[in-house]
Amino acid sequence: MSGLNKTIYLTGFMGAGKSTVGKLLAQKLGVGFVDLDDYIEETSNKKIPHIFKEHGEAHFRKLETQALIDVSRKSIVISTGGGVVETKESQRIMKETGMIFFLDAPFPVLYERIFGDPNRPLAALKKDDLQKRFERRKPLYERGAITIHTHGCSPYEVVQRILLDLTD
Repeated sequence: MSGLNKTIYLTGFMGAGKSTVGKLLAQKLGVGFVDLDDYIEETSNKKIPHIFKEHGEAHFRKLETQALIDVSRKSIVISTGGGVVETKESQRIMKETGMIFFLDAPFPVLYERIFGDPNRPLAALKKDDLQKRFERRKPLYERGAITIHTHGCSPYEVVQRILLDLTD
């Protein structure tokens, strides 16, 4: 497929498969791929858990919004962090510069994927607290996005679903 003239944003909670699907989708489309969390780590020279510990979540969200500004350009697939939708500025940037896909999966599936992952600072929260965060974010993910239900699908099947929406 060629002729993509927009940025494609993949959003969703931690463990939704944004990075895996993003890499496959970019490859299928023949365009660049950016994992926003990796970009933040590269540009700040700090790992995300260190940023959270040293500066807090609010500071990280500012870095995330700046990263979106830096990488939002045509013909690229961007895998966002799970909390990117928490700032209005990040929401605005995504809506104005591209097409947003929300990779949706049930919380118990997501929790099983992220439990104990030391690279996800928020995964250290209690299960109930994480579920509340998921429930608070879900309407934000859905706003202005095409929802792709991923439960029971392989990453390749998710890519095919996105491609169908791109050709409509």
